[in-house]
Amino acid sequence: MTNASPAASRPHRGTLEEFLAADEIVSLPELSDGEWDALRRDAGRRLAWRFCTLRNLVAYRGRFAFDAMGFAWGGIYRTLLVSSIVTTSFRNEGHFRAGERIGGTSDFFSGGFAFPRASAEFGEIVGLVNLRHHVAGVVTPVGHGRVRVVPGYEADYAYVATAFIESIRRGLGLCGLSPDSPASRTLAWQLGTILYQLAGYTGLARVPRDLSAHERFRDAYDRRLRERPPSARVRRMAQEIAHRIVPFTAFMSGVTARDHVARHIDPETREFLFPDRTVPEELERRRQEWQRRQKRQRTLGDIRGKSRARQGLGLQPDVAALHRAYHDAVHVNTEDAIDDRLVGAILLHALDADRAGGRPLERRSLDLAAGDALIRQGEHLGEMYVVLSSTAPLVVMHSPNGAEPRQVATLVAPTVLGEIGMWRGQPAVATVTTRHPNRLELLVIDAERFAALKEEPGFRAATAAEVQRRLALNSALVGTLLDDTAARTGSPLLASIAQLFRFLTGDSHVALDAVIDLPVDATPDECVEALRKQVDEAIRAGGLPPELDRYLAQVVATIG
Repeated sequence: MTNASPAASRPHRGTLEEFLAADEIVSLPELSDGEWDALRRDAGRRLAWRFCTLRNLVAYRGRFAFDAMGFAWGGIYRTLLVSSIVTTSFRNEGHFRAGERIGGTSDFFSGGFAFPRASAEFGEIVGLVNLRHHVAGVVTPVGHGRVRVVPGYEADYAYVATAFIESIRRGLGLCGLSPDSPASRTLAWQLGTILYQLAGYTGLARVPRDLSAHERFRDAYDRRLRERPPSARVRRMAQEIAHRIVPFTAFMSGVTARDHVARHIDPETREFLFPDRTVPEELERRRQEWQRRQKRQRTLGDIRGKSRARQGLGLQPDVAALHRAYHDAVHVNTEDAIDDRLVGAILLHALDADRAGGRPLERRSLDLAAGDALIRQGEHLGEMYVVLSSTAPLVVMHSPNGAEPRQVATLVAPTVLGEIGMWRGQPAVATVTTRHPNRLELLVIDAERFAALKEEPGFRAATAAEVQRRLALNSALVGTLLDDTAARTGSPLLASIAQLFRFLTGDSHVALDAVIDLPVDATPDECVEALRKQVDEAIRAGGLPPELDRYLAQVVATIG
């Protein structure tokens, strides 16, 4: 919007209007089941025909569809040029357990092309994807099983679909279909319609109007990427993610890691992720491990089987209770609460089909008299709770340094209690009690189950989000004070604290180019620990404005 003033353009930051004129943006079109099925079948046939080349018949021994899959995966690497996507993935630890992360993406896109929209498998896969995205903090529920992308990330979210579309178009060009031919443009917009529709199922509400608008969005977004490249730290994060997922996507594409990078990743992205133009031998060894482990690429039967297994797990009493608690939490909690994300993370852990037949969570009924405590400050709890229901609110009391206890929160079910104490292995920092007689229904997660749960990226992210939520209570004021003081003093330490603070309170657009002594593959809890240490150091050094000194002391107390 070249003629807009800075003040007028500010509300559009992160939206499609930042890249397209308003009349080129439309609400996601509603397609009937018949229209959707006809579109995906026709596009699938056209796509298969165009990738059925002599080169692919020879290279893939007839299984030419693997080349199309390889180019589809090329799209996910293009998104690693987007700083917010990379930092969100790192904050949510998507760089770990790469096979599960990319396998879920594969199931979603493969299922979207293969299964009717009304099928149980498609509905279950979409629900799982939305649950994962909500736990990660990428979307928020809006009712009736639907979600919307969080504010400020609409354009980034749309670019994910754009990157997939353009990568497949690049593959079609290499297979001999001229990008400007009528056949190419027809197929391109069929793919665009399908992929934007799939993005709509996972939170995108608006899209470019047509193929020409899509191309203008692509070009404008790509210009922005080149004008504002990621910081060196974010680039290293992106390279780390790429190195973790290339072995799996190469395996899924039926080629070596080197050939996958050379053919399926566009040159600009390839230079960004592999600047020395070499693919480490370790990636090929890991690809071969995937091949030995799984023997064959996934089929629709595999996807359907996993979906049915998860549906079966959902019938188990403890998992069904978690389902109900999650949906209740979504409706009960306000937008700044994270209990729904924590319950969702525990539900995701329970839905892991690989754990079918495992020990169910203990269900416990508990009667509390007025004034009784479920958790006492200073005690080592040894377990955490999902409070499924209560007949009265729970009250959180905190006594700082032995002072008179004061009420700091009121909780209603469903909610999660004790997760941070379990995570850090420290005594409870507050007492949870009740002012009225209270009947509680709980699911109990003991130390053994917690040890497995804490390895789940979603749970780690949701727990870190609780710390982020606490920090964010004064984030606007503290962030501004930090930025102003760092700029005025030129202190590298305060500049590092300011970026860590913004990153941990959810700003995925932060550059992370001033952070001190933090490994590129740092986990969220390591980021929290770095913030704690650096704040301690800044307070000990002295010389801070009194207001900033006071707020930083509160930060240390908040994150325990």
